[in-house]
Formats: sequence, C-alpha cells, structure tokens
Amino acid sequence: MEEALIALLLSDTGLMEIVGGKVRPGRASQTDLAPFVVVQVIDKNRSYTMKGHSGLVRSRVQIDAYADTYAQAKEVSRIIEARLNGYKDAAFKAIFLEDHRDLPAADAGTVTTKFRSSLDITAHYGEPQ
Repeated sequence: MEEALIALLLSDTGLMEIVGGKVRPGRASQTDLAPFVVVQVIDKNRSYTMKGHSGLVRSRVQIDAYADTYAQAKEVSRIIEARLNGYKDAAFKAIFLEDHRDLPAADAGTVTTKFRSSLDITAHYGEPQ
C-alpha cells in the first residue's frame, strides 16, 4: 500500500512541479532540500470475520509537507489533500482526509527554519488473505 500511495502522489504533476519527486517513505534523505514530502504509516487495522482475515485493511497514514515558507508548506499539503481526499481506484477502495495540522518542522529541542503542514489520511484497501 505504501508504494502505491507514494506512486499516486508522484503521479500528480502539480505536486511534482513543487517538490521535484521528493516524496519519501518514513523520513527524508539528509540531502533533500525543501520542499519535500514524508509518508509514514501510523497504524494498520485488518478486518476480520469469524472465518479469519477478510482481506480488507484500514491504515492511518501521516503525510508531512516540509518547506522553507509557511505558504509553500500549505500549498503542498493542499495539493495532496485535493489529490487524495475521496480518491478510489483498483488499488484503493477509498482514501479520506482525517486531520490536518501545522506543526514545527523539528522535534522538541532542535531549532529549524523549516515549516511543516501535516495530513492524516485513512486508506481503505484490500490485501491478500
């Protein structure tokens, strides 16, 4: 699912014009210059019936847009939201926006000049049983 989600983001020409293909799983490369996007799975819940795993999965995914300016971080996150919210295809049964927040770009205790706009989505999809 993670690879399909990243491929979906990379297929958006408006997003690629801004981030230049820098959509990373888990964390950005130390050589990545802003703006860039980081995708990480927060949780993955499988659906079960009395016969076992139904094949349906719901995952919460955090997608962070990092940029040198607040306006650019918001622009990137808005493009991602427009691309993903309500999306469905053969790979995804449905994708929905759950939460959107602006956060400092660094963890507590570090100093940075970067801005981060963070989206939480829920992706519903099937996986082999």
